[in-house]
Amino acid sequence: MSQTQPSQLSHLLAPAGLARDAREASAQGSAMRVDERRPEFVSGLPLEESESVQLGPGGAEYVSRRVLGRDVVLMAYNVAPELRVHSVPHEDWLILFMAMNPRAAFVINGRETRPWELTLAAGRDGYMTAGKDRRNLAVAVRKRRMAQACAALAGIGPEDVHLQDCVLLPEQDPDWRLRRALISAARPTGRASSPGEFPMPTAVENDLVSLLAAQLLPALRSVPDASPFRLDALRVVRAATALTKTDPAPSLAEMCAAAGVSQRWLHKCFADVLGIPPYRYVRLARLSKARERLLASDGDLRLVKTLSLSLGYRLSGRFAAEYRSVFGENPSTTLQGRTCA
Repeated sequence: MSQTQPSQLSHLLAPAGLARDAREASAQGSAMRVDERRPEFVSGLPLEESESVQLGPGGAEYVSRRVLGRDVVLMAYNVAPELRVHSVPHEDWLILFMAMNPRAAFVINGRETRPWELTLAAGRDGYMTAGKDRRNLAVAVRKRRMAQACAALAGIGPEDVHLQDCVLLPEQDPDWRLRRALISAARPTGRASSPGEFPMPTAVENDLVSLLAAQLLPALRSVPDASPFRLDALRVVRAATALTKTDPAPSLAEMCAAAGVSQRWLHKCFADVLGIPPYRYVRLARLSKARERLLASDGDLRLVKTLSLSLGYRLSGRFAAEYRSVFGENPSTTLQGRTCA
């Protein structure tokens, strides 16, 4: 495998940066879609639920392109700030990710991935990602279709194919056939059916499924590369972060009780999976939810005061300062910008 392979594919990739993607979206109209809010970004995708928490400063604007088939959904997307995301696909779908930014760390289920690796998330609890400057491909495939394709290659019944979390390394695809096909499919040449959305030709979908099955089958037969600690840490973090949806904000003791661990172990698990302590995560999660409320509001300035009090800030100025440190603008600016839009 040549070390120059990624640069040889550069002409197939999405534009070089988020700002350039945004300009392309504006210039080409329907070629890209730009979403401020995560609910709009994930709308129509095969997900049961998806929530994000912004861990670093910046405006979380999603620039994406989707290609939709009957059993395959392919999405290329860019987003700049550091985010932690927990998503649960529909039970009959699986998700694969491929990071394409060699300068950005991208973590899936507590494991840092290399650029061009394909990571399969097939667990019933969904998957947790963390990273910034994301330039990713996400591929959703209907499980039944994937199991049938793997079974046909292996000469077994689909019921004997057990889809599980695994990693497909670039070295396992020496001609880069799969990666070339995915990147090419993510740059359709036809007309968009709606802004940023394109139909996937049946022949392209069939090729992608066949190539994926050929890569997946050997990986599914091997022992998963996951340490017991990392799996336990993920379960602890998921159980603890589920409480951030409640009011008032959970205490460390409540998070420990939900996860069934001590405070020391809770801190260790958060450090391993998310790289931040649990109390900071809770604060960022609630600030992220406040931003969602502001973006979805009708522009009533009283909402800023309401959110400030609900988050436990006695002074609106302190709330505004912490909000500004994460999102780069005051809550009132977010509110007014949404109203003007």
